[in-house]
Amino acid sequence: MSQDKALTNKKLSALFKSPDVKELDIEGNKYAIISDVHLGDGRGADDLRQNEETLTTALEHYKEQGYQLILLGDIEEFWQFDLETIRKQYNKTVYQKIRAFGDSRIYRVFGNHDSDWQSHADPAKTHSERPACAVEALKMKDSQGKTCLLLVHGHQGSTESDKNSYWSRIVVREYGKLEPLFKFDPHTSATKSQITKEYEQILYSWAKKSKVILICGHSHRAIFASRSRVHRLEKDIATLQLEILDKRTNKAKKNKKFDELYRLIIKQQDERLKNRDIDVAEPDRDPLPCYFNTGCALYTNGITTMEIADDEIRLVKWHKDKSKEPRFDPLEQGVLSSYIAQVTGGRE
Repeated sequence: MSQDKALTNKKLSALFKSPDVKELDIEGNKYAIISDVHLGDGRGADDLRQNEETLTTALEHYKEQGYQLILLGDIEEFWQFDLETIRKQYNKTVYQKIRAFGDSRIYRVFGNHDSDWQSHADPAKTHSERPACAVEALKMKDSQGKTCLLLVHGHQGSTESDKNSYWSRIVVREYGKLEPLFKFDPHTSATKSQITKEYEQILYSWAKKSKVILICGHSHRAIFASRSRVHRLEKDIATLQLEILDKRTNKAKKNKKFDELYRLIIKQQDERLKNRDIDVAEPDRDPLPCYFNTGCALYTNGITTMEIADDEIRLVKWHKDKSKEPRFDPLEQGVLSSYIAQVTGGRE
């Protein structure tokens, strides 16, 4: 997939400057952000089917903890399935858990795979407005009223998903009829992003230049503060290597650390094979924490979400394994006001 940089910048700038884009208050609110669920028909071509329980568990937790829910695009897979088929499959599970939040606590942003809301009532809401029950973007403002976050699905400016989406969906729909015959593991292809790594560089560059924190989905690559999991694994690997070289560490501990090092290297290789080792093109300095990506609900071992609460922003992994306690782990977290200050510093 290719990315038109000029078109991406034009569209994101227009959304950020538009007075028509709804603004949410950060202070005093808690938000759970989920994208790229790709609800289908529950059969072979439906990538969510093996993570349905994980998703409903996460939704129930966020509802009980008083979060508002932001559906950040590609919640449904309209390129392969019609809404009635999807609703029939998930109405008593995923949609029921979403409706439990209450209509006023649900915000829907459309993505490239679920942009057809202008002609549908939303099954995720009890009283769905029609048309336009989904918007293209949301903004967030801090306690001083400064607009500092932009939330979009992230397909803006993509050649296949934005400019030529009509033809792309025809290809995907036809492939979907054959997909179950060729798919050994649905999650492997679902989470191996076909989106070029240049995508992150373009979005990061726009966010840095615009002095705004950008949160999106679309790529299925979870990114926190402009850094991928590969970068985090690299730091952990380097730390372990130093500990192994430490002469004061006894043999038993070293063997244990070697085992841990091996597991981290395997994880790092897996991330690279799935095209999730992004580079935001800041070779001489740490990247500015202006780009975040929610990941997706299609990983082999669970789903990822983004949380904003109590001046923290967190990338959270929800485990498919029901025996894990708790079912979720914060992969990364940081002080949101600190990130905002770094990104917006000097902006009028």
